[in-house]
Amino acid sequence: MADRRRLLARLWILGSVAYGGLRALLVWRYLSGYGVNPWGFAAVELASSAVYGWTSARLVIALVDRAWPALRWLVPATLVAYGTPDAYVFASVGSLPDGLLRTVIAIVAVSFVVAALTLAREVARARAGRGPARDDV
Repeated sequence: MADRRRLLARLWILGSVAYGGLRALLVWRYLSGYGVNPWGFAAVELASSAVYGWTSARLVIALVDRAWPALRWLVPATLVAYGTPDAYVFASVGSLPDGLLRTVIAIVAVSFVVAALTLAREVARARAGRGPARDDV
């Protein structure tokens, strides 16, 4: 079970970094002309994606195992890692046309909801697959 968890966590981290690479390319294409440094964003995005992948994988495991004390640092760390690239964009962008600003805000909001639902789904799947969680963890 521990080996499977490690493998899934590593795959999740790789997927998070790959998604971050895609986001970096999109920011480069669409926002570099509005003051966002594409190299700076790529560095922030890829570093944050790796941290987000690691902390969110640990967060799912802690929730499945009902290891509540670990949530004290995993929840804030996951949220900071998730939000840092978006904060970078909003801090560095000059003025955006209204339509593009609404699009960026919508993408941020939708991706946050999708991430939260994905984490909840993974917790539910893991709990269903392994039976009742142990209370002694």
